[in-house]
Amino acid sequence: MTNLVRLALMVVMMSYQNFVAQEKTTLIVEFESIKNTSGSLYIGVFEKENFLKTPVMGKSIAVNGSTHTVEFENLDFGVYAISVFQDLNANNTMDMESNGMPLEPWAMSGNPNPYAAPYWEDLKFNFDENKKTAKLKI
Repeated sequence: MTNLVRLALMVVMMSYQNFVAQEKTTLIVEFESIKNTSGSLYIGVFEKENFLKTPVMGKSIAVNGSTHTVEFENLDFGVYAISVFQDLNANNTMDMESNGMPLEPWAMSGNPNPYAAPYWEDLKFNFDENKKTAKLKI
């Protein structure tokens, strides 16, 4: 009988661990008032160590309207920054002027200075909720 009780407790504990492990964290990025409704959006979620080099997660979506929502599931809690650009000419890169100013629409989390290089401290945010929404205008 004791073994049966132990077995039942083990099954309950394993089920609880599976339930907890399957809890999803989701970062939702909402875009509203997109002026040019063509091309693709390239969205990257970055950590400080690889800021604007290699995203922790990234997605691209076709733009076919003035609003879009993108979800990044199973993102670990931490400090991140979001960077996005709209590729209007389908060359898979953000086109720049010779002085480094963007030629295509872009947006970032936080408060970027539109006339200076992006600075991590201005763009970072804490992702510490199971579901968080970031709203960006491009």
